[in-house]
Amino acid sequence: MGKIIAFANQKGGVAKTTSTYNVGVSLAQKGKKTLIIDLDSQASLTISAGLEPFEHEKTIVTVLEKEGTPITECTKPLQDNLSICTSRLELAQLEMEMIGRSMRETILKRALEKIKGKYDFILIDCPPQLSILTINALACCDYVVIPVKTDYLAYRGVELLMESISDTKELINPSLSVLGVIATLFEMRVKDDNEILQALQDKYHVIGVVKKMAIAKKGVYEGRSVSEQAPKNEVATEYDKISDYIIEKGGNQ
Repeated sequence: MGKIIAFANQKGGVAKTTSTYNVGVSLAQKGKKTLIIDLDSQASLTISAGLEPFEHEKTIVTVLEKEGTPITECTKPLQDNLSICTSRLELAQLEMEMIGRSMRETILKRALEKIKGKYDFILIDCPPQLSILTINALACCDYVVIPVKTDYLAYRGVELLMESISDTKELINPSLSVLGVIATLFEMRVKDDNEILQALQDKYHVIGVVKKMAIAKKGVYEGRSVSEQAPKNEVATEYDKISDYIIEKGGNQ
């Protein structure tokens, strides 16, 4: 049975989408059948994969609608072992409608149950807020990976997310656990960054440290991951190590 991993942080600008996409590509390159799901109305993951959100009719929006389309009809192959369920702007409107539905926290869980066995890993790129969509991701996933920018405000935000994860675990999804934290956009020469990284390592399980580098943004509109642009680059090798960790810890439990 495949593992579902949510990449979550209620703060934006922490390289959450970059991390989801690069880890997804890395897992696929290692022969793991992987699905990435864009659960953000800004469709950043869709764009990162080189796709135009409005060109796709069947998306995560149609999956989550009341008479939802089966997710098997809404996935698109990107490369060997890697598929995506795209997003589009209408997800923001749908989110408001979801709040009024019964069992609203488990809409995504019910949709994914039919395909969980077809993939080794399903990665969900959550929106940058603790919304009903994020709760849906937490309710259906086995693990959470938390990308955190190495600055003070982002560090403080992790505590709030941990509380939400704890509440979801207690009330909705008892098998939920945090796989680890990815320290992102790290600048080695900045004193504050080093202090925050140390604080993260003291308090949480840091599974990777991704430096701030232009290459992570460079390939976005071509749908190319860092490893596809420059396999030996520090960012690529770090995401490679993170995917190894996910295979070792997430795939065997």
